Amino acid sequence: MAIVKSKAGKGSLSDVFNYVLDKEKTDDTLISSKDCMAETAQKEFELTKHRFGKTDGRTYFHIVQSFSPEDDITPYEANNIGLEFAEFFEGYQVLVVTHTNREHLHNHIIVNSVSFEDGGKKLPGGKRENKVKKVGREGNRKNRSPEE
Repeated sequence: MAIVKSKAGKGSLSDVFNYVLDKEKTDDTLISSKDCMAETAQKEFELTKHRFGKTDGRTYFHIVQSFSPEDDITPYEANNIGLEFAEFFEGYQVLVVTHTNREHLHNHIIVNSVSFEDGGKKLPGGKRENKVKKVGREGNRKNRSPEE
């Protein structure tokens, strides 16, 4: 089962994108996205914020979804699990990057703080955050075949 940690980010998008896209921690095959292009995700996040005039305050939601080495999954499978978890954030652009630089695989999931659909900022907090963590943890079990 995955361990999920999350935090709201108020820093610059470039800082978090530079961190998660560090080539010493991942490679291009382990970068995916939802409702944006992975290659241009940062620019698309920024354009959405400008479109709705919401460029201050919380800028992103950062989720780390970590897998135990005992889960015995490949980096590709971990990325797919993260991408399926990203579907939970309907109406939001999401970047999913799998890091392989530690003993355990882990996904960095960056969610734009502004919805591209309506400009809303309804990201998880309180009870909703608990639901996000539950979906992130249980996603690991849902994506495994019964014989594994």
